[in-house]
Amino acid sequence: RDEDIVAIADLCERTVEVGKPINPKAKVRLGVSTFVPKPFTPFQWAEQIGLEETERRQRILDARFRKNPNIKFGRHEAATTFIEGLVTRADRRGGDLIEAAWCRGARFESWDELCNLGAWKQAIEDVNYDVAGEFRARELDERLPWDHIDVLMPKSWYQEDWNRAMELQHALDCRAGKCHMCGVIFRERELCQHMLKNQRRGRIEERDFVTPPRVVYVEPEAVQRLKLRIGRTGEARFLSHLEFMNAWLRTLRRARAPMSYSQGFHAHARIAFATPAPVGEESEGDYMDIVLSERIEAADLLVRIQAALPEGFRCYEAEEIPMRAPSLMSQVQGLRYTLHVDTPGTSALAARIAELMASEEVSIDRKMKAKKPPKGRGRRDTRPRSAALNIRPMIETLALREGNERPVAIDFTTVASGEKLAKPKEIIALLGLDPASTRVVKRDTLLADAFATA
Repeated sequence: RDEDIVAIADLCERTVEVGKPINPKAKVRLGVSTFVPKPFTPFQWAEQIGLEETERRQRILDARFRKNPNIKFGRHEAATTFIEGLVTRADRRGGDLIEAAWCRGARFESWDELCNLGAWKQAIEDVNYDVAGEFRARELDERLPWDHIDVLMPKSWYQEDWNRAMELQHALDCRAGKCHMCGVIFRERELCQHMLKNQRRGRIEERDFVTPPRVVYVEPEAVQRLKLRIGRTGEARFLSHLEFMNAWLRTLRRARAPMSYSQGFHAHARIAFATPAPVGEESEGDYMDIVLSERIEAADLLVRIQAALPEGFRCYEAEEIPMRAPSLMSQVQGLRYTLHVDTPGTSALAARIAELMASEEVSIDRKMKAKKPPKGRGRRDTRPRSAALNIRPMIETLALREGNERPVAIDFTTVASGEKLAKPKEIIALLGLDPASTRVVKRDTLLADAFATA
């Protein structure tokens, strides 16, 4: 009910009022989600509200919190919840809906910035899907699409629990109270016995538990910072940047590098990369720096790292840099690439390159995130949006030559313009090349004079 929604806002505001005298910086981070009735729960008969009703209810809270900088209104997007309900409540006809949505371009619905609600709406029309029928409340004696699946608990028990919930009756956990005869004990008695045995043992252990004295760990002071020139080839190019970073962390541990760690609740090794590693891109000219808690000869650590590298990973150089030197990412001035192409004829490609280099403007569509609104100005949609961008100032060189591995190689250098760089995939598209067969190799990362390399 709307009064329940308003009560959420009242609770948050009262919480801030209580917290401010204790901590002037006190804030409330709110997380609100839309109820999706799940199969094999006592609430599987309940109704799910639709997309428009979800948005209406969220607007009630948004209006209350918009002018209150001390409350951050976090919510599940109405579109993703709507799609979740379509799948959760579906019968076999849901398969046709999912296939139709996929054919329309739906892919990453759990990512708000990539959720394609339009594809799902079009799929609903394509297969004539009854959304209202799937979201409606179900009768207790109605056959449900998932009734043929056996989860060891009879439907009658869920019905009894639903009735208890409607009467606001609370059933104690059977580990601490009586058995509720849910049905598992009749089918798999050993499971219940195992659970109860563990529960009794846990109560005894908890009763006799003595809190050990807290050991305060003091992280050693960082004493050295090294810059590594790294790369990746072969199948390693298919790793995401996060996977690439985690692989390097494991490599440094195997190499027994005395890593320095950040402080706080989520301590992490102090490593940083000059640029992220795009999926599908090989490299022989990336850079990363690591901060160490013990001094070590750069050449010695390089040998140990090279012996511990996984397949496809490369480490070419290691050198010491000042501890307070600027970050690698802030020093990136440009990138050098080589595109290896199987194109047999080069005249048309050479003409296209000449045309691009002679142009004063080369406009492309690039997805860019919208800027976040100032504090207290409400919530703005920050999902990526396509915008026209002139990348000609970012293209320093673009030249065709005979390749060694493949018939044609295209050397491409991009320099920073307005803190942006041209991307290889954009050059590939402008030249009309096949992105699947074009091999992209980053040859070097151009750093500022503070980190200049030969």
